[in-house]
Amino acid sequence: MVERPERLRRGAAPKALAALVLAAGLAVGHAGVAGAQSFSSSSSSVDTEWEISWAAYQAEERLAGSLLETVEVTLPITIDAPLDHVFPVYSNLNSSLGRHPFLMDVLDHRSYSEDGADVREFIAIEGVPAGSVSIPARTVGQQRVYAADHRYTTETWSAPGVITQQEITFSEEAGSTTVTEHLTFKAPALLIDFTVQNGTSSHIENQQVLKRDIENGTL
Repeated sequence: MVERPERLRRGAAPKALAALVLAAGLAVGHAGVAGAQSFSSSSSSVDTEWEISWAAYQAEERLAGSLLETVEVTLPITIDAPLDHVFPVYSNLNSSLGRHPFLMDVLDHRSYSEDGADVREFIAIEGVPAGSVSIPARTVGQQRVYAADHRYTTETWSAPGVITQQEITFSEEAGSTTVTEHLTFKAPALLIDFTVQNGTSSHIENQQVLKRDIENGTL
């Protein structure tokens, strides 16, 4: 079951302003933050890229957040396996490698514990489909896993101004686990429909493959 996306327009920007945000994001991306430009995967370059990209994300939220459109989507799925098995597998980003249709690799920046969460900071290497071509993307992210509460959150950002905020919750009944992905997509007006369509379809596909491989014992 997938709920109908609920659109929440917060001060939708005129197209000219959205275009400015888009152009600025592209310029920043080519300057070396998470975008289409490639970096070495060495530890030092990944650390530098993550720090610069995360700072750009925070600056964009502060300075241009009101220009972004927001769409929320809720995606529940029930997996025929107990919670104690589903949660550690589903919350591990590496489980999606080879299963998520966009995700090609995950480069780690650092991991640590903070405020009851296990935090993982990373760069996702992706190939985003756009018609007949695939757009290379490097998406900066931070995941916070609250194991005691059986939930986790993830924030990701890539130029030009595409933000995905996730809260994933888990509940068990009669030996099966329901995983609910609460997704918030934010992007300039020119990109919001593309972002929501691609983001939602990729999450649904990833959910279905994780369900299959958890239930058949592959994961």
